Amino acid sequence: MRRPFNRLFLLFGFLVITLLIAASGYMLGMRHLEGQERDFWSSLEWASETLTTTGYGNDSHWDSPLMVVFVASVQFFGLMVTLSIVPLVLIPWFESRFEARLPSALPVLENFVLIYRWGPAVSSLVVDMGSQSIAAVILEENETRARWLREKGHRVVYASLEEGQLDLAGVERCRAIIANGEDHDNATVIAMARQRGFEGQIFALVDTPKHRRPIILSGADAVYSPMHSLAAGLAAKASERIAPRVTGVQLLGDDVEIAELRIPASSEVAGKTLAEIGLRRLTGATIVGQWYGGDFHGQPSPDTRLEPGAIVVALGNEEALAKLGELATPLERSGPLLVIGFGEVGQKLVEMLESVGERVMVLARDPHERLDLCGDALDPQVLEQIGLLRARSVILAFSNDSTTLFAVTIIRDLAPDLPIIAAVDRAENIPRVHRAGADFALSISQVTAQLLGHKLFGEKFIAVEPRIRVFEARATPFVGLTLGNARIPERTGCTVVAIDRYKKTMTEFGVGMTFSIGDKIFLCGSGEAHDRFFAEFPKAKPE
Repeated sequence: MRRPFNRLFLLFGFLVITLLIAASGYMLGMRHLEGQERDFWSSLEWASETLTTTGYGNDSHWDSPLMVVFVASVQFFGLMVTLSIVPLVLIPWFESRFEARLPSALPVLENFVLIYRWGPAVSSLVVDMGSQSIAAVILEENETRARWLREKGHRVVYASLEEGQLDLAGVERCRAIIANGEDHDNATVIAMARQRGFEGQIFALVDTPKHRRPIILSGADAVYSPMHSLAAGLAAKASERIAPRVTGVQLLGDDVEIAELRIPASSEVAGKTLAEIGLRRLTGATIVGQWYGGDFHGQPSPDTRLEPGAIVVALGNEEALAKLGELATPLERSGPLLVIGFGEVGQKLVEMLESVGERVMVLARDPHERLDLCGDALDPQVLEQIGLLRARSVILAFSNDSTTLFAVTIIRDLAPDLPIIAAVDRAENIPRVHRAGADFALSISQVTAQLLGHKLFGEKFIAVEPRIRVFEARATPFVGLTLGNARIPERTGCTVVAIDRYKKTMTEFGVGMTFSIGDKIFLCGSGEAHDRFFAEFPKAKPE
């Protein structure tokens, strides 16, 4: 609140000096140029009338050209000063006088989470906390941002660490502290909280991984690098060697494979439900889920619609997947991964992918010895030169969301079926990136919310993408029933993908197939669906 008052004092001093200079100049000009004597007070009156543009009393005509120029100059100068005073001084002063004061002390709350400094890394976490009725208090040093946050409905404390205004009285009532400022400021806030006797958990988000140990020594329980967490999330989406889409497929034997295919808008199955298509009867393949809108939708039912442009995940033998490929476009699984952007996220991403044996091409604008090509990723000729059409998928690791959005549009136009994975800075831009054509988009705030949500609230960790698993069960509860009558998908969320009968694995069967004594069945579903199945049918557990 000091700044507006400082401006008023400076304005007052400036006006006094300006009036004195103008009055003195006028007095000298009238004496030597006009031949008329004016005392100091008459000259001061003229100066005030001119600078305030209120008009003249005694003097309103001058004969000397130099005097006319002087008077005109002072008039225009006064007009400029008058117009500048309103936005630079008066409006901020009135705002400081009448605008509600921001609180500078922690509120009287129990079991709240204190977040030091607002930013993209914590935005999703705060939203998640609000949905669970967990109070969050944001300690912000930027007054403009603090007021904006309060207008958005957040609890805000405004205090400056640099000016010594920060007071953590009442911090012992916190549930946990999340430090999201500059690394050195994080260390200071953490040390202050520990000195006040805070014994709860403190988590810090750092820009530079080498600062982890000093911040731990300051009193933090755990230190995370959001950039590296984002890189890990992108790597999991890009490589099945890091995070397989479907686990347990080896149970089905060497004849059963997994494939990903894109449903073109022109396909005859686009927009139709699985029941309308009769896909298993038509091809022998089983759809276990589909990607669209950046999310994986598993546990398909007969009413599940195959969305145009979606990427479906299917199980079946080579012949079944080949038939499915006539209706959809199989995605390339043997080419290299193309990483565009080689900042902190891009470098860590390439390191993770290469550590598991993935072949990676790198394109970036700024020179680096690791690059396969240095150039502008927004230039279609550069993208063709790097081998965009040969890539298995492309991962965008730009630091600017606008660049990411434009790059997605260009790449989707050049390669309609190429999977595009994008790093996004702000979570609110994810829908825009999806609309531009990205298949997957991940923001810093998403991965941070998942990491800290698990640590803070003991939630079951939500993976960046849901994992689907294939598991074995006995058919004992279903002997004599047809697949349709058993209603397994409706009751458990699991899909029967194969049946082992007399040591022969069948993947092609219809809803009229009847379960027999001794059958083993293989089902596909999420971890929750797996647990639900055995809770519903305990006799199906393998011996």
